[in-house]
Amino acid sequence: MSKTNLAIVLCLIWLFVQSAIIEPNDFKITHYSIEDNQLQGIRIAFLTDFHFKKRDYKKLNKIAQMTAQQTPDLIFLGGDYTNSSNPRNLMNMYIFATKLQQAKVPIYAVLGDADQKCDPQKIKTELQSNGIRVLEDQNVRIIKKRRYIDIIGLVDKTTRNPNTAIAFRRTSTPRIVISHNPDVYYNIMDETNLILAGHTHGGQFILPFSPPLFVGSKFGAEFASGLISKTQNKMIISKGLGMSGLPLRLNCKPEIVIVDFIKSSKK
Repeated sequence: MSKTNLAIVLCLIWLFVQSAIIEPNDFKITHYSIEDNQLQGIRIAFLTDFHFKKRDYKKLNKIAQMTAQQTPDLIFLGGDYTNSSNPRNLMNMYIFATKLQQAKVPIYAVLGDADQKCDPQKIKTELQSNGIRVLEDQNVRIIKKRRYIDIIGLVDKTTRNPNTAIAFRRTSTPRIVISHNPDVYYNIMDETNLILAGHTHGGQFILPFSPPLFVGSKFGAEFASGLISKTQNKMIISKGLGMSGLPLRLNCKPEIVIVDFIKSSKK
């Protein structure tokens, strides 16, 4: 074998090991600081796109522990809990919910397109039976650190048609919106303190020195991940925690998003 061919083989082996074994299990914490006087002092965690197989409990334990260690005040879940359209392959959602509850804070959730293709009613029922509130074009007003916050959850835009008018009814700022799909961004006209979205996986497989090859958004790479501030409203798009399609991640580590709301520097 020539040196060139050997180099190619070694590169392919490295690529496989890195993208199929190392990176999918190398969960990271991504921190954002958002200037917001209404929510100042509150820390939230956002977890999305788990795409768990039935027995992915090792991953679940690691994610739950890492999240609890960040001591959030609230946890939000962005959907896609399953990696299969077959309900028999669905992780036990009671166990899923119990593990995340170790953070001992309120948890609010929406469903994703993968959940809708599996067994959305079962997922919703089992989450809610264990204290995780699932919002489908609905809102709930909570009190956290002696202030009111309206939490709004939208249905998945890929498989359903979110009705923001109904979802936002009788709400006011401060508002936090959970949407599995980020493409609702320009449809949200009401003033919102933060929108949380997933679905794109950050592109999931990104070759060196290249933009994502595929992003599950009609806005392409612009909506792959990160902080979006194209309107009066801010949106954070998470790279998610799991994989769909090819079970590979490259240059796109799975992430737990932590947001700290801090005092605004504007006078």
